[in-house]
Amino acid sequence: MPDSLSLRPKETVADLIRRNRRPLPTPVIDIENFRARAVAICSAEVAHRSRDFQRVERILGLAFDRWLEPGCEQLGQFPHEAHAATALLWLSHLQTHESQKRTPWSGVPFRSWGEDERTAWFAKRRALWSGFMRQVERYHAARKVQVHIGTPTNTSP
Repeated sequence: MPDSLSLRPKETVADLIRRNRRPLPTPVIDIENFRARAVAICSAEVAHRSRDFQRVERILGLAFDRWLEPGCEQLGQFPHEAHAATALLWLSHLQTHESQKRTPWSGVPFRSWGEDERTAWFAKRRALWSGFMRQVERYHAARKVQVHIGTPTNTSP
């Protein structure tokens, strides 16, 4: 039976979970701001990964201890979901870095920083923005591949 819940020869638990996962339908988000749109899409993918993992966990009768295995929801994740989660991590670092300019912990306002400090701040911001953009682009590329090849998922409810 092709959609059997038992492991196939040389199949891992992650493969079994992935076989029963369903990708999020392509989200349509009407937001003009690139960053806000990327955050909405990537957040939706990460939330879906969590919900769908719990659904498959119930179906297969698995039980993961979230305390001992905090990354268990990454088992069987699709490549585009991994890129979406990584994009959100890059964004978190970017936003933390940007907060240094708005609310300086040192008490020195940005306009009073030395030229070297400002140059270093902008260089790091460029690197963080580039990392975020790269992951969003990888997400879109992986999402297109996922849609074109389909997914080996179980279509039962």
